Amino acid sequence: MSQNIRMVLADDHVVLRVGMRAFLEEQKDLQIHVVGEGSSGEEAVALVESLRPDLLLLDLAMTGMGGLEATIEIRKRELRSKILVLTQYSESIYLRRLLEAGANGYILKSARGEELLVAIRAVLAGGTYIDPSLASVFFTRGPQDQESTAAASEEAYGRLTPREKQILKMIAEGLSNKEIASSLDLAIKTVMTHRVNLMDKLGIHNRSKLIQFSIKVGLLPME
Repeated sequence: MSQNIRMVLADDHVVLRVGMRAFLEEQKDLQIHVVGEGSSGEEAVALVESLRPDLLLLDLAMTGMGGLEATIEIRKRELRSKILVLTQYSESIYLRRLLEAGANGYILKSARGEELLVAIRAVLAGGTYIDPSLASVFFTRGPQDQESTAAASEEAYGRLTPREKQILKMIAEGLSNKEIASSLDLAIKTVMTHRVNLMDKLGIHNRSKLIQFSIKVGLLPME
């Protein structure tokens, strides 16, 4: 493992980033250098593409593009930086979807500093790190048990077009048809058509159930 580690931090809480950077850069044995910081998934993707760091320390829930979407986009661009997700969410569905998307590790923000360093070392060495509090649940459940809780939702989500997935997330986040249209530079009528189509595909016809569905597929963090 290289002793000179180039890292990007992505979290929308500035105070947390400042504290995290100070903690990481004072580690003499790892010699971590934070070469970039971002507050959204979009910024994380751009920083990884331009800086090619050894490691991206990534928050799951951020304004705009979240950690899951950022991970998918980074892997789609075939960027090789390791991705360690640091989050408050302990639901195993997020862990599973992030690992499937190409993340190299998943650790809770409640972890001690020493545990974070263990995770960083493991990921940089080519391993996969899972927070110990989640590992026992994740590995003791058989593949069939994991699939049975999410297979139907995953299959339904997979039937959506990329635009429908984008609009689903925005609906779940509380945006109106007008706000979605403005954000995506679409006509309101076009947004309404996409909304009807995605609801028909999912068999869901109210916003509260769309939110529940978004949480199940890991698209929207649980409050």
